[in-house]
Order: sequence, then structure tokens, then C-alpha cells
Amino acid sequence: MAEAIEWTKSAVGFGTPGPNDDFYHGRTLPEKHHEMTETWYWGFNEPVSGMHGFIHIWTHPNLELCTAGLFVHMGSKRDQLACELFDFRNFTPDTIFDDNGNITLANGLTVEFEKPMERMRIRYANPDRAFSLDMVQEAVQPAIMRSNNAHFEQTMRSVGKVVFEGCDYAFDNLTIRDRSWGERRPEGGHKMPPYTWMNGAFSKDFSFCISGLDDPARNPDWAGLYDIAPDKIMSDAWVYDHGEQLRLSRYSKITERAPECGLRPVRHVIDCTLENGRELQFTGEVVGSVPWHCWQNALCHTGLTLWTCTQTGETCWGETQEVQWNDYAYRMSRPVG
Repeated sequence: MAEAIEWTKSAVGFGTPGPNDDFYHGRTLPEKHHEMTETWYWGFNEPVSGMHGFIHIWTHPNLELCTAGLFVHMGSKRDQLACELFDFRNFTPDTIFDDNGNITLANGLTVEFEKPMERMRIRYANPDRAFSLDMVQEAVQPAIMRSNNAHFEQTMRSVGKVVFEGCDYAFDNLTIRDRSWGERRPEGGHKMPPYTWMNGAFSKDFSFCISGLDDPARNPDWAGLYDIAPDKIMSDAWVYDHGEQLRLSRYSKITERAPECGLRPVRHVIDCTLENGRELQFTGEVVGSVPWHCWQNALCHTGLTLWTCTQTGETCWGETQEVQWNDYAYRMSRPVG
């Protein structure tokens, strides 16, 4: 039997976001274990160049530690350090907040919450890499909270510009951010198939964020290696449809991966039924990704994905973030030489 990862789970229904949920909950939370974490994530993209940006802040409040930074890539990379920009710091104090809750990281990236839960400005400059970022993200949909009131995603309009080696890359599009706090996130390796977090925003009225494992009935690449019950393949999932926040009553996903490129995801097909009975299919073509070592025992393939909704014909740019662990990578990788 394969393992489960508790921090990806959501019960039925939704929680309620609060006005201060952008700000650090930190050591005020009841969970005092050293594995308790708190995270912020923002993404951005400029599809003409294939640019995808990834900002991640990960604190361990009870250890008073912060791991945070950003990377930006154009197309697919074989290694995270091959990105156009990669600048993370693994072991710094979590004293990254000013009196107003705004963030300044050790690498100089700043996040100013101009209107908490609605609008934030993010800036970063790295002269050594001839790189700068100036971006405003503004909410176009409400924060969609898990029923545990400790994790939300939110569709944002991302407007800004990257300058890299003298070239400007301006963008104005939709993206989905992620925020979590108060739960343990163990670093051990899991004996299970890849876990995939996928999102796309077709418009201010229609978006999705769906996470889970491949459906064993669709003959995934790991078929025969792991015993996964059908009712255990979906983790957290929602669709926002013209003002309604909807959970799924059915979920089935298959991901195609490239063995010659480190098992990176290249295509997803998600079939699902919403709790109101509407059936949807989302097909995602991953146009560029990076194998990011989010921590030592996990590899997260992060990338820019072109999504199509079969029923509506709409397309949008979104993301793939797929976590893989040692057992799967070892069993699936081809020998070298």
C-alpha cells in the first residue's frame, strides 16, 4: 500500500478567509512541532518568451528559520541552476517582516501588502545577473480556503515587467497564488507516485486548482509499483465558476512524463465532475519546466502549462508543480552509461 501526505488533504467544503491571512501567523499557532511550516507562493509568466517565474517563502516558525527566494526560466531546464535566474537562501532567520507585515528576504526581494488579501507589490533586483522584477498582483477572485482554515489559493491579475540582460519582458495576465500555515510538513521520502498540483485561470470568472495522483485505471507510468485505492487519488481540488466555489465529486488524471528528461511532466489530462453535476476536462501541455529541489528528499518539477477546457474551448496559461520522491525516481529512472 502506498503512503499518503496529510498536508495535501482537504475535507469536504470550504473555510473562510480572514482579513489578516496574508500576514505571519508564526509562533502564535497551537502546533509546536519543529515540522510545522508556513508558506507564501506567487507565480508569474510571459508566454511569448516562455518565461515562468516562481517565488516561494517557506518558514519553520518553531525553528525560527526561513527558506526563500525565486527563480525564472524560459523553456525547460535540466537543472535548477540553469535557470535565467536562480536565487534561494536555505537557512536564514524568519525575521523577514516589518511592523506592517511586509516582507524583505535575505536576497533583497520585497513584498508590500498594499491592500491585504487583495493587492501586493513584489520587487527584486540582482545586478550581477542583470535581472530585475517589478510586479503588482491584484485579486480578481476571492481567496478559496480549505476547510481547515489553514490554506488558500487565489486568482490574481499579475501586471509587471522583468528585465534580463537588457531585454524587457512585460506581462499582464492571470495567475494563482498559494498560502498555507500551521501544519506539519515532514521532509522524509514518501513511498508513493508523483503528486501533482495544477492550476489555470481562463478568466476572472472561471479557474481551477486541482491536485492529486494519477488514476491507476489509466495505466500510469508507475502501474504495478504502487497500490492506490481509487478514493485516495484526489487531494485538494476546486473549480471557480462564475461566482461559485465548487468541489469535485469525481476526479481522474493521467500525466505523461519524459523519461529521457528526468521524468518531467509534459502533458496532463484531467477529467472531473463538479459537485453540481457539470463535467469538465482540462488538458495541459507543459511548455517549460525546472526540476527544483524544494528540499533534499523531494524534487518538484515546476513549469508553465497551456491549459484547454474541452467543453468551452477556452485556453489559458497556468502551472504544473509535481513532487516526486526517491522511491519513484529510483524505480523509474533508466541506468546511465
